[in-house]
Amino acid sequence: MKKITILLFIFVIFAVIIAGCTTPNPAPQPVTTPATLPPTVIVTATPAPPALPAQLTRNWVLTTMAIQDGTGVTHPTTQISLTFNPDGSLTGYDGCNNYFGSTTLTGMTTPKGNGMTISNIASSKKYCETLAQQETMYLAVLGKIMAYNVDGTQLSMTATTGDVLIYQTPITLVTTNQYQPMG
Repeated sequence: MKKITILLFIFVIFAVIIAGCTTPNPAPQPVTTPATLPPTVIVTATPAPPALPAQLTRNWVLTTMAIQDGTGVTHPTTQISLTFNPDGSLTGYDGCNNYFGSTTLTGMTTPKGNGMTISNIASSKKYCETLAQQETMYLAVLGKIMAYNVDGTQLSMTATTGDVLIYQTPITLVTTNQYQPMG
């Protein structure tokens, strides 16, 4: 029995040693996930097109169309008008129909003047047989404008084709009625 007691004693000591050497695993710590922030949205304002200069925003009347790079000069057979608005829109009368469109200044300077484009030209659809060719030619040149120049009361606009439209302000136009003697 002595042997059993010694063995039991050794067994208990051995069990205590093993129990003391092993420590329970610590409780798992909660994992903290960083908060997910919504994506940052960077708003960049699209710059508004520059307002048209005051010298341009007025009523104009076409006096000359220099077509084919200026080799064919023609004068309209009826009044053709153009009005630039400060917001970049334009309106006018092409001798037969009302038309409208958009103007954008490019900010570039060319040998022909300040850079400009005219786009989105549309017009009413009345057909004027005697003016159809003039109307078509005028609107075609107007849609290809690349530069403008204002010199006092005269506006010249040059197309990418070299064609030029020349306008005057209505108050500077001289009519034959102004110089007829009163009777």
